Amino acid sequence: MTEWPTAATGVGSGGARIGPVPHSAQVDEVASELAGWPGVNIERRSDGVSIVRYEDLELGTLDRDRGLAELRFSHPEHDELVEHGDAEPQDAMPDSDVVSHSVAGPSDVTAVLELFDRRYRDLRGDEDPYSSADPD
Repeated sequence: MTEWPTAATGVGSGGARIGPVPHSAQVDEVASELAGWPGVNIERRSDGVSIVRYEDLELGTLDRDRGLAELRFSHPEHDELVEHGDAEPQDAMPDSDVVSHSVAGPSDVTAVLELFDRRYRDLRGDEDPYSSADPD
């Protein structure tokens, strides 16, 4: 399981000292929930961005430093999410199929988990939303 540095300790993987990271507790909360989903693993890169995978497929990324989640959806889903205000388009590339959502507070944690759940269900072929309370 991935070791998540905490805002309280400021200590990261391998004991590296980090400064306070805005919204890191909310990103950690999202990561902890996702890590409990069947088939999901979280791989932390050296740049601090974590890749969230379902089996070998990427669900999205979590960036503690920026307090941001990014997920890839089909163009129709991407456009729907942006149109309804559920996510923002990725700034870097206007024609991208990646959406982002900041993780700044408790309501953002819920919204980001809903985005990951939608992507998770797409990859699994499930209709019903996943809950960590569901049996495996």
